[in-house]
Amino acid sequence: MLSERQEYLEGGLSELACERCAALVRVRKSSLEQTSVQWTTAAAGQCDTDLGALVPTCPGLQASIERAVLAGRLEVP
Repeated sequence: MLSERQEYLEGGLSELACERCAALVRVRKSSLEQTSVQWTTAAAGQCDTDLGALVPTCPGLQASIERAVLAGRLEVP
């Protein structure tokens, strides 16, 4: 069983590959409006978007997440 801290940080995360660059990230949808993404160093290096505090995700990954939700591969509670 995950500790409370681990559950907060990792609970509900699903692996998802960006359809544009194949960067593998972990994603959680808490609602239709709220998305959490955990980037690894490898995934950030693979993405061709200049990621940073003002650009936390790329359009390709955002579109991949939206398609995964519509296809039922990523659950929204």
